[in-house]
Amino acid sequence: NTLTHRILGPSSTATIQLDYSAMRDGDRAGLAMLRDSSAWIGIRRDNGQTRLVATNNLTMNSSWQTTSTGTEAASTPISGGRIWLRVNADIRPGTGRQAKFSYSTDGVNFTSFGPAFTMGNAWQFFMGYRFAIFNYATQSLGGAVTVNRFDLTTP
Repeated sequence: NTLTHRILGPSSTATIQLDYSAMRDGDRAGLAMLRDSSAWIGIRRDNGQTRLVATNNLTMNSSWQTTSTGTEAASTPISGGRIWLRVNADIRPGTGRQAKFSYSTDGVNFTSFGPAFTMGNAWQFFMGYRFAIFNYATQSLGGAVTVNRFDLTTP
């Protein structure tokens, strides 16, 4: 349920176009910064309601076991069935290793969403961060999303 691509340094931006019109209650889909400490922007469908959310503080231990499923840091109702999600990852020395999330409903004008995420750099997880496209069900199978585009850019 997850596809990843290593971030490119010193900074890179991943953008996906997500069709979420076939999601079912309990489904989650989006774009994450994935490592032992993670954060994501995406779509949650619950009780017939669809929301754009930013979730942070997801953590795993050194055995890759989940220790926290995170905290919802921002949320807003969403409609239309299609959205662009973006993460800019900046790992230049002295920049604070920040990942910033944004979204667009037209693919042109992006709006910042949720707090910036500080990426760790502990040696235990030397492989670094990955952009991660994900989709999973928490209630029942049958929902779906389509990712029509994945664009990776560097300055």
